[in-house]
Amino acid sequence: MIGPPERAAGEQIALLRSVGYAAFGRHERDLDVLDLIFDSLVDAPGSTDVRRLRFGGHGITLDVDVHGQADLTIELRVSPSGPVMVESRGGDAEGPTEARLVSFLLRWPGSTQRPVRTAWIIL
Repeated sequence: MIGPPERAAGEQIALLRSVGYAAFGRHERDLDVLDLIFDSLVDAPGSTDVRRLRFGGHGITLDVDVHGQADLTIELRVSPSGPVMVESRGGDAEGPTEARLVSFLLRWPGSTQRPVRTAWIIL
């Protein structure tokens, strides 16, 4: 018999799977993907109240600091520096404790730099 924790986990997996299929269907072929190379939840657990993420690849590094849980504040740092437009893509959480699946899209206006998107991450 499946109990509440197993049912909840199965529902989360189903949700993530459907979001992943939708994201793949909307995949933009004219951009590069930055890989997640550091996540403080995994690589340095319990180190601070701020979750730190680093995405990298194609000569670009994006550092993301996530503050809070219910009211998220997100700070971004792009290297190399310069004028960049950043969009957050993903679904809104239904409640303050719900996970948010997001990806950041970076574009450099007036530049030959190809746009990049981060790997999808749950905040």
